[in-house]
Amino acid sequence: MTDFLTPKLLEVIENKFLAERDNRKLSWLERSEYNLEVMKFRDALRRSEQQTKAEHLKFRKQHEQKFIHIRKIMMSQRNQSWEEITQDFRRQYAAIPKDDEEAKAEFKLMLYNKYYFSPTLIGNIVNKPSKTIWLWLEEWAFENEQLKG
Repeated sequence: MTDFLTPKLLEVIENKFLAERDNRKLSWLERSEYNLEVMKFRDALRRSEQQTKAEHLKFRKQHEQKFIHIRKIMMSQRNQSWEEITQDFRRQYAAIPKDDEEAKAEFKLMLYNKYYFSPTLIGNIVNKPSKTIWLWLEEWAFENEQLKG
């Protein structure tokens, strides 16, 4: 977002602040410049949000397609129905000791990254609401970005 803070925008914001501090009204030209720069800022921010949303949607579609592909492979390799495979994952998760949070996290990440399971499906396997899994994945991704940076 700081990329959108142009020198001109900062200048007009400062001019408006100084005018308010001095109890004077902005001139027509100052007000027009301020409105124009704020409009440019909002448009840039909106375009950025739309681009981020489109990239996220594209990623989710790719993730879903990979899941469908992996699911078909697992069903044919194991010669099991999908219900039997998910039941097997439930048993694997249940076998993890209750106090081993790291192993539980690794298992959920494996389901998401290796098998491309959706947070909803992961939630069904680990017996947690999908929203909880979504939030956990977002938090995990944020923490890992912090560790990289």
